[in-house]
Amino acid sequence: MADHLEDDEQVEALKRWWDENGRSTIVAVVLAVGGTLGWQQYQDWDAQQTAAAADTWAQAEAALNADVPSLQAEGERLAQNLIDTHSSTTYAQFAGMVLAKRAVEKGELSAAEQYLRDALAAGDSQSELGQLIQLRLARVLAATGEESAALAILDQSNGSLPAAYAIARGDLHLAAGRQREALNAYLEARAATLDLGSPPGLLEAKITSLESRLANEEQSS
Repeated sequence: MADHLEDDEQVEALKRWWDENGRSTIVAVVLAVGGTLGWQQYQDWDAQQTAAAADTWAQAEAALNADVPSLQAEGERLAQNLIDTHSSTTYAQFAGMVLAKRAVEKGELSAAEQYLRDALAAGDSQSELGQLIQLRLARVLAATGEESAALAILDQSNGSLPAAYAIARGDLHLAAGRQREALNAYLEARAATLDLGSPPGLLEAKITSLESRLANEEQSS
């Protein structure tokens, strides 16, 4: 499940942005609707719920990153508590993704799937974070043998993560023995990667290997 973890840098970037801008963004939204629904109705929610979720997430993340098993266990408990008490917040989505990742590392794929489904339900699936959660869910489903469900999720891409989704499709096709479909998906991923100004890296090796294999098969037939 190494591929399941390769988008951690994108998750970290989203977490950093939310830590820096999340509360101010919520305040701006509340102020925008204040004329219609009233600031007072939302003040307690903003000041208490959001702040509490942010504080719990900070404690959970610090404990989970500690190289001490007892602290990591406490971090998991705090992350679960965050999901239970503030399920509609972005912080709960981050907590669900972290717990899903840890479940995958333990081989607990059913638990990972549930964490990701809950995280997906807590926010907008069309946001970049929502698309990352969908991508990880597809990988978990693929690992459990639910290929059709995984492909259906990957078909829900909104184009915000074109290379990652195409690579995931390619990996699914390759695992199922559909080499031509896998190659087409990898070529799509390479084009998307180059459009973003990034080198294809290991993707190029996959493409070269598949092209060579398919060419040899055609010559043999």
